[in-house]
Amino acid sequence: MKVSDEPDPSASGDHGSVRGHAEQTRKRPTSGMKRIGIGQGVVRPLILGMLLGGLGATWLSIDVDPWSVNQHTWPPGEINSACNWQYLKVDEDGWSTHSIDSYQDLDTILGRPAPSGKSVAIPIFPSVYHPLLDDKLYYDAILESDIEPGDKVLVIGTGSGADSWAASLKSQSLVYVVEINPLAVANARATARIAGFEIKPIVGDIRQVELPDDFSEFDFVLWNMPYLWDNYNIESMAFHDGDDGSILKGFLKRLPSLVKKGGTTIVLNTAAAGKYIHAPGVTTKEGRGCMLFVIPNP
Repeated sequence: MKVSDEPDPSASGDHGSVRGHAEQTRKRPTSGMKRIGIGQGVVRPLILGMLLGGLGATWLSIDVDPWSVNQHTWPPGEINSACNWQYLKVDEDGWSTHSIDSYQDLDTILGRPAPSGKSVAIPIFPSVYHPLLDDKLYYDAILESDIEPGDKVLVIGTGSGADSWAASLKSQSLVYVVEINPLAVANARATARIAGFEIKPIVGDIRQVELPDDFSEFDFVLWNMPYLWDNYNIESMAFHDGDDGSILKGFLKRLPSLVKKGGTTIVLNTAAAGKYIHAPGVTTKEGRGCMLFVIPNP
């Protein structure tokens, strides 16, 4: 096939008419080429067009599923992929939780009639702590506490909002929250919206954040704390999930301004935290690698 080295008008900035281009073509030298009569000039392109048109029609008639190009399946395979949701439940055995394995399982759970206010499926946002069965000691302590309807409850470091939900089951009123991770605050808001309770959150470090006037005189203060470990380097861990003692000491220093006389503080930590918690009347309960502290404020 011989390729002409003359410029193509259609590719230049000068968009001449098709007729003008045709006239230029007819004026090209034809030495060495057989002249084509007018009849042949019409018939041959017509035959070629019919052939090409037939091929195009054949291609268009093939039954092609456009989804098959990308090998998509239906229903989407993602229905069985992992989802970052958690199931929370309260029954005669107390509090329990488990991760929801897939979106299919999530759909099944959400499709069931749920016991009123006693179970909920919640999302877990990135960087937010997952509720674990290891925390059962803390959640059962909330459910077994003397929190009464109308009590004012502060939850520190609520994470996904799971413990705020447990507190709301008892207080049946607004739950106050202080949380250092803004993404966890968004997560807790989502949990509150899904489960049908209200929170008033403040983003900040409980040791130093400026709190509104109504963040005081609490009947109960709750915190599933970053665990205190001996020889711990707090700077080496992400998401404030550990303590070298500075978090616990800062919290205990601020606690008297938070809890009212006759109020109670419930925290989960390690046994090592006992060397800092010296308030009179403190009771403890040991769990799996953790210790529950109930601190009265006489």
